[in-house]
Amino acid sequence: GDYIADESGKVIYFEPAVLTAIHPEQVEQDLKLWAEFSDRDGGILENVIEHRPGANVEKTLVLIKPDNFKYPNLRPGGVIEVFSRTGLYIIGFKVHRMSVAQAESFYGPVLGVLQEKLGIEKGREAWEDIVGFMSGRRPSQTADEKKNESGTEKCIALVYQGEDAVQKIREVLGPTDPSKAPPGSIRKEFGQTIMINAAHASDSIENARREMKIVQVEENNLKPLIEDFYRSK
Repeated sequence: GDYIADESGKVIYFEPAVLTAIHPEQVEQDLKLWAEFSDRDGGILENVIEHRPGANVEKTLVLIKPDNFKYPNLRPGGVIEVFSRTGLYIIGFKVHRMSVAQAESFYGPVLGVLQEKLGIEKGREAWEDIVGFMSGRRPSQTADEKKNESGTEKCIALVYQGEDAVQKIREVLGPTDPSKAPPGSIRKEFGQTIMINAAHASDSIENARREMKIVQVEENNLKPLIEDFYRSK
């Protein structure tokens, strides 16, 4: 949480870090209030942060990958904590289950690279491993009519904004291979393999725009979730 104190040190305002309700009726009231204002106050927070004149302000996308959610633990928060070293601002946050179609599009540019490096068949197999890791389903084992359904794996999409955001995030993240990442970097501390490496970060402003569009980071999925839950009761 956080607080504001006057000149004497007396706390005059306190903002709790966690909000809980004391009974189910209060839970429903609070959730419906959040849903009511989520269209207006949610999404990406544009034009709310002041930056120094002439600063090279960028937006970039980070995905906290599914390997952080295999077991109940503090890893997702730990990864985000390391990213906070950049001093950048989080202006968008979304818990997301990537569909096969989204994963195919997101990692589409990687397919050609893998096939050039490993050959057509092995490259395709490695690419399907990545899509399956991110969505929970391999493309070759998923019917076309099922490819747009939400995946079974969870990730967190974060939009960071600030001066030279792309470079700063990638420096803290570290190289793709955790064994080659420097100590203290996210992939060194949390990564396991080239694929299971804790997080993804856009490598350019252009790719950040492309990737944010694919995962629909501005989509309000809180409101329908709350409405559907109480409608079914």
